[in-house]
Amino acid sequence: MLLTSTPTFRTAAGQSSRYRCLRRGGRGIYNLTRGKELWGNRLVVSEEVQHALETSRPIVALESAIITHGMPYPTNLSTANSLESIIRSKGSIPATIALINGKIHVGLTESELLQLSDPDSNICKGAVKVSRRDLGPAISLEKSGGTTVAGTMYIAESLGVKVFVTGGIGGVHRGAENSMDISADLLELGRTPMAVLCAGAKSILDIPRTLEVLETQGVCVASYGDKQDFPAFYTPSSGCQSPWRVGDADAAARLIYTQLTLPAKLATLIGVPIPSEHAQAGEEVQKSVEQAVRESVEQGIDKRGKEVTPWLLKRVGELTGGKALGLNVNLIENNARIGAEVAVKLSELYRLESQSGGKGNALNYFYSSPSSHTAHQSTKTNKIVKLTQSPNAKIPTPIDAENLPPPRVLVFGSAAIDLTSTSPLPLVPRTTTPGTVFVSPGGVGRNIAEAAQNLLPSHTVQLISSYGTNSTANPNFHRHRTPSDDAASTNAVHQNMDEPDSFGKLLMLELAASGLRTDGLIGKNGRSTAVCSLTLEKNGDLVAGVADMGIVETLDPSKVESIIRDQQPKLIVFDCNLTEEVIGVVLRVSQELKIPTMCDPTSLPKIPRLSSALIPLLPPTPKSSRPLTHISPNILELDHLYQKLVLDNNSDEVEQISWEYINSLALDSTWRNLIDNFTQKEARGWMKEQGIIPKMIKLLPFVESFWLKVSSRGLIHFALSHDSHEDPGSRNNSVSYRLGGIHQGKSLVLTHYPSPDIDQEEIISTTGAGDTLVGGIVAGLVNGGSTNEWVAQALEGVKKSLKSRRAIG
Repeated sequence: MLLTSTPTFRTAAGQSSRYRCLRRGGRGIYNLTRGKELWGNRLVVSEEVQHALETSRPIVALESAIITHGMPYPTNLSTANSLESIIRSKGSIPATIALINGKIHVGLTESELLQLSDPDSNICKGAVKVSRRDLGPAISLEKSGGTTVAGTMYIAESLGVKVFVTGGIGGVHRGAENSMDISADLLELGRTPMAVLCAGAKSILDIPRTLEVLETQGVCVASYGDKQDFPAFYTPSSGCQSPWRVGDADAAARLIYTQLTLPAKLATLIGVPIPSEHAQAGEEVQKSVEQAVRESVEQGIDKRGKEVTPWLLKRVGELTGGKALGLNVNLIENNARIGAEVAVKLSELYRLESQSGGKGNALNYFYSSPSSHTAHQSTKTNKIVKLTQSPNAKIPTPIDAENLPPPRVLVFGSAAIDLTSTSPLPLVPRTTTPGTVFVSPGGVGRNIAEAAQNLLPSHTVQLISSYGTNSTANPNFHRHRTPSDDAASTNAVHQNMDEPDSFGKLLMLELAASGLRTDGLIGKNGRSTAVCSLTLEKNGDLVAGVADMGIVETLDPSKVESIIRDQQPKLIVFDCNLTEEVIGVVLRVSQELKIPTMCDPTSLPKIPRLSSALIPLLPPTPKSSRPLTHISPNILELDHLYQKLVLDNNSDEVEQISWEYINSLALDSTWRNLIDNFTQKEARGWMKEQGIIPKMIKLLPFVESFWLKVSSRGLIHFALSHDSHEDPGSRNNSVSYRLGGIHQGKSLVLTHYPSPDIDQEEIISTTGAGDTLVGGIVAGLVNGGSTNEWVAQALEGVKKSLKSRRAIG
């Protein structure tokens, strides 16, 4: 738990000691913890958003009034799904905010989005518009509703979310000099410091007066792109000029970061003009807007307060024959695309700030000097132009590679980006279907590395894997060489001169966001970063998939050997996506240097790579250590390894050496009785029926320790143990047989750890559960202590993974 129910008292200095500690632990965790304390049980944060906050990943807030009140069904649902997909595709996490049954929800499930969208659902039927002023009443009356710009900003900022995307903000209504009808959005911008990206103010408003109020409220207004015009929703120009301009996502992020790191944080409003391909259609719709405004005055509707905007929007829809709705969708999708890009850049700046050790330092560290943007006198155009990246800029990593400690764990294996497409609607062949695309990091090696790192001190685990590069890219991308670079081979990512491909960049951002170091990634020119794309039915069944995973097989055996000899970690982990040659090098060098190893077989087709690498390394005498220290197969993988190393073995020499080793264990009737009694208890008969224990015994000449994943039955650990004591927590689920002779002081130990309790309804995805378990075991092997305790911790990680769409929950 991040916090307890213990009250927090502030000192005269203003900050509690616990908050200071949480700040040191991570800005995102501090904001999440503080937000939960402030909201109490009135706040529900989705698993995806919570993970993003905990790991300081870029987040984009989205309002929900557009779902409940702004668009008809099913356009509202398809648009909501589309916005979230666009944001994820850019490397950010969407956080759609809504009120459901009196609870603030930050991040919505597909089911919640559907219920808010569908007018026949109970939630949508009673939905109210929730601005700042409505939060208290709506919560106390347990209402459901869509949050407006003001309501969304208030909630998002309380959790530390810095970027919010919407269609258009509210503003000063025409005739406000008499009605005083001024949107709460403008006042919220003046008191809630965050960035809001929109297509300007709604064109039904008085835009000159809207800009005047924003100026009075101290809000920085900037136009996005190459023109100074402040957009008017359907048209790229309202006829008014913005005080400032940002040329691209880099410049926008720089401006927002500066605003949020001033002594008193300030809000930024960025007006994004309608894409040029829709500008002509927008002009036609604007004519209908002006007609609707005239009609509202003629009919006296303009004096009805809150009823005015819905009436105008409905009338515009009638006059345009639905064209306005389509443009609305195009506008907000464009805003989401740009907002997500800005959020990623802003996240990079905050990460660089944490590395450089001072507020505001990120500007000098990552960008060129301030002289690269032009400031004019008030009579001229003020603008922040595109900034040139410094030649010394780096890919965002948790800490500079040269300052990282030597890793205690090396993980060799696959690292990939997983794309999972789902839809609440039936899939139709040869056309697109509205739905969501979930982007997450994957790859067996990467998953294990993240799961282990989550339980170990920072920068303990180094992942060695490959990513694709573009040979024609800027040669200065993330370039940071030191005098020893040409001689050293450990900082592999810094030796590659080419820019990562798109998925490679995303992979690096994902690794850094997960707390993993990236200095072990090796660029491969002309190859693509590993990607797996899956399409699922709404019930989760796989429809089709495409996997491009071959790049991990390009790891150079000599490079692998050099890394191991240079780093000499406490433990080496590898998956069987590696080639047989590389697996052989890992085992040979580790055996020579007496470094323990852990292998995850990965899949049945990959088993022969491991078996072929093990046979040549089989030591001739029983006294020698085994070629592989630990292995983590499932039952099918165990069977296949047994088939390859025992049943299919045609070498008399290997058979003789194996027999001598097993014979040295002297497993007599006492051992057999122990196993018989053990398998008869606690419904463990399946172990005997499937011959699990005899198979592991026959494989002991090659492997010292088995961590057998048995799905819903939990985990079996079978090993030749050097420990002279029994783990007290394992007495009821373990059997131990003391050995003699050349194995004096050792025991053969068999332990069964039941799986964690979890309801089937709670399981979202089984992907990555096994990798999570292996990562937990790796962390336990490195940390030491009670095996029973750290295995329990690893199994709890499995439980969390099962409840998550991410491979590592």
